[in-house]
Amino acid sequence: MRHKIILFPLTFISLLIFYLPINAQEAAIIQGSEHLTYRIHLGFINAATATIKSSSNTARTQQSITRRIEILGKTNGILDLISPVIDFWSADLDIYTGIPLQTEMKKSEGRYKKEEIVQYDHENGLALIHSNQNKPADQKISIQKNMLDIISGYYFLRDKNLSVVKIGDKLRAKVLMDGTIYEIRLYVKGFENIESEFGPKKCIRTSLVLPKNNLFKDEDAIRLWISQDQYQIPLKIEVNLKIGFLTIDLMEYLIKGKKVFLSAIQR
Repeated sequence: MRHKIILFPLTFISLLIFYLPINAQEAAIIQGSEHLTYRIHLGFINAATATIKSSSNTARTQQSITRRIEILGKTNGILDLISPVIDFWSADLDIYTGIPLQTEMKKSEGRYKKEEIVQYDHENGLALIHSNQNKPADQKISIQKNMLDIISGYYFLRDKNLSVVKIGDKLRAKVLMDGTIYEIRLYVKGFENIESEFGPKKCIRTSLVLPKNNLFKDEDAIRLWISQDQYQIPLKIEVNLKIGFLTIDLMEYLIKGKKVFLSAIQR
């Protein structure tokens, strides 16, 4: 159970960041050379960090032009000594549609380790899953055409313009994760000013509803503040867990190596 508790914020941040609306700076949906860094903490205890980055170069996968998105989450400090977790996810996405062609997952959570590669056959409605930890190692499952994974779910919802949302609006997406299809919903709750690493920011306050999980205290346990500007970046996340209160803060956002937001200290 201890490893699941430490793992949760890392998995959670990967799901969470995929609810940004589009800030299109090129014809393609998938923008290159983005880098976000988040701090995950329990009170004053630094629990973990998570980074999300997109490759600067494109490649060709299944006759499509793709860009690779990578997420790395790991514990730090004392938690890295007593309960180390390093989780990695990647996805090769069609830069124009955001549809996944191939995804990869590597988990190292104490003694538990798992690696998995998924290839998407959208034409025939199949996901081909390979993992030596599965029985059998190779599996096929039926999916709807243009099925999303958790990373492509981010870019799907990035196509939504949050500048026109109203209180009570909701967004939803279905994603494939660990061989199971889940529906994830995002509700618009209000508009607030918050203090951040980058000074005061106007934000859209939302509530994220994930599949039922006994780690959450209630259905409204996950609150997400998205910057109300052209970037529409999740600045702050609060999670009310049964074991305590978890906070996730954006520490740095880079595009092509340049800081998008300057910290309050640098102002």
